Amino acid sequence: MSFRCIPATKDPVATLAYNPWTLAIEPFQVSPQTWYVAGQTWVGCYLIDTGDGLILIDTAIPESLYLLVNSITSLGYSPKDIKKILISHAHFDHCGGARAMKELTGAELYMSKEDTEFMEQCPEETVVLDPDSHPQMFTVDRYYSEDEPITLGNITIHTVLTPGHTIGCTSFFWTETNPVTGAEYKIAMHGGVGANTMNDGYYAASRYLTPALRERFLADAEKMKAIPVDIALPSHPNQIEITDRAGTYSHANQPYLDSTVWADFIEERVRQVKALMDK
Repeated sequence: MSFRCIPATKDPVATLAYNPWTLAIEPFQVSPQTWYVAGQTWVGCYLIDTGDGLILIDTAIPESLYLLVNSITSLGYSPKDIKKILISHAHFDHCGGARAMKELTGAELYMSKEDTEFMEQCPEETVVLDPDSHPQMFTVDRYYSEDEPITLGNITIHTVLTPGHTIGCTSFFWTETNPVTGAEYKIAMHGGVGANTMNDGYYAASRYLTPALRERFLADAEKMKAIPVDIALPSHPNQIEITDRAGTYSHANQPYLDSTVWADFIEERVRQVKALMDK
């Protein structure tokens, strides 16, 4: 799998609010223990089977929640099997369904302290962003700590604060083992790379975010690129195209295994941010 970025979904919120079936996709496996379960092709949600319960990364918006739940159950799991919900950042398209999923599953819900404060102080920049979606505010049970990885079953997720897109964007890194070959894969999902919040127009209107976040994002990029990643997962599947190989995974066939994708992905996001700066 080589890196490929494709155009973003047009009018995604209105589409998921009124015609969600047009973006629907069946769940598909991306690594030995992880599945794409968003049920739609706009925002990525991932389910990790730890052998002792499930971890869900992101929830997307409430209007597509039934697609998420259906994906989980169609794989043979119950929402009650989810023990931890990890939110990558406080924008409604990633956390809009968090309250409902927390209530449905009884899971512990994690988000960064920085984005929890951002959400509470600036709902108009985080959860209340589009009149076609109706996210609910939610309570965060635990904050991320880079000194305390999140462990469940045989999965340990290391979190890294990666501000830029928001002040508290958090990226996830974990290792899985191929049960057939014994090979170990380092897997990562970046918490958020959208350049739409890293431009001067946005900063001029924001009550909370400043250009210092953009400088932090650019400064961190080289460090992030240097982290070894075998399977890079996107928070939006257009940012790293993965849906084109949906349904082709097997332990013998690793369609998402490519250690060059992660660095190329980060470099492309840096290019996009700098292009907006040049304008």
